[in-house]
Amino acid sequence: MKRMVFLIVMMLFSSAGVLAASEDAHWDYDGQEGPEHWGTLAEKFDMCIKGENQSPIDLVADLDADLPELVFEYNNPGSLVEENTGHAIQENVKPGNYVIFMGKRFELKQFHFHSPSEHTVNGKTFPMEVHLVHQNDESDYFVVGLLFKAGSHNKIMDQLPSFKKSRGEDPLSNPIDYNDLITESNDYFLYNGSLTTPPCTEGVRWIVLKQPIIASSEQIQHYHDLLGFDNNRPIQPHNSRIILE
Repeated sequence: MKRMVFLIVMMLFSSAGVLAASEDAHWDYDGQEGPEHWGTLAEKFDMCIKGENQSPIDLVADLDADLPELVFEYNNPGSLVEENTGHAIQENVKPGNYVIFMGKRFELKQFHFHSPSEHTVNGKTFPMEVHLVHQNDESDYFVVGLLFKAGSHNKIMDQLPSFKKSRGEDPLSNPIDYNDLITESNDYFLYNGSLTTPPCTEGVRWIVLKQPIIASSEQIQHYHDLLGFDNNRPIQPHNSRIILE
């Protein structure tokens, strides 16, 4: 059984590198440039409509597996440079922070927020989701998704730039330890998917942690208000994919 699981994980983990999202053609989350039209806005976006392994998906595991350890080596904390890309609130990080999975090392490039969540779990939507975007030297993408649940105030969130600005603080002061953003990392979903924005390129390795981050409703609403609209792509078909947990 363990050997079969190992072979499945290897198949999920052996795809080619992917491309970063293109900004050449304008796209949006609503209207004639919304998700249902992405595949027709530019030839290079055709995977958004033709792809068979698209993200996000509803996470309902097909196989309960002894998944490999997920090791976070976020050893170089630093100030974040926050950017409103027009599609998400993005935090750009300094080099030197990695995640290791099955012996491969992926560097954290940035993380960004989607509100409401893009992935669902057994049909349940969460109020927000953050994507930690990693990449290795071969340009393979490895994205870790963290789901949010409304509850008590989250002190770590207060260290992010926009919250510092709201208090009149220098957003580059007191570097944040990125490890503090990670919840329980040994329990997760694993599947093969795509970028959730155009060009919707496939071959993205997705890890979605099961343990949500707890933050207050006000903190979650803060990020939605910064962008001003919902920025979640609708759920995509599973097709023939295997989802492991």
